[in-house]
Amino acid sequence: MLKNAVNFLTCTIVASTLVLTQGLLGGSPLFSNDGVAVALTKAEQQQKRTARSVARAAKAAKKAKELAAEAKEFVITAEKAAEKAVMAVSEAERAAMRAERAAKEAAEVAAQAEKEAEKEAKQQAEERAEQAE
Repeated sequence: MLKNAVNFLTCTIVASTLVLTQGLLGGSPLFSNDGVAVALTKAEQQQKRTARSVARAAKAAKKAKELAAEAKEFVITAEKAAEKAVMAVSEAERAAMRAERAAKEAAEVAAQAEKEAEKEAKQQAEERAEQAE
């Protein structure tokens, strides 16, 4: 009987030691609120919501800042393109004026050549008429 009692006490002590060590070392903590859901007060809930809203607003502000920078770059690019277009139109107008001047000069040269050709033809006709007489 004494042997049975000693065996029983030994097994009980070993089992309780194993259970307690496992609980303290790797199991769930005995005196902690980490795993337990604790009801938040109204102020804490409002603070949590406010923090989330602030984070969202900061994210939106960052995105808006990036979009504004992209829009600014786009505007600058558009302004440069507009300046280039204005320069191209100006150059085209100058080229048109040069072409018009060249056409006028060509018309004057053609008219002068026609007058000279008429004069030459008249002179040759007179010479032929004198030779025929």
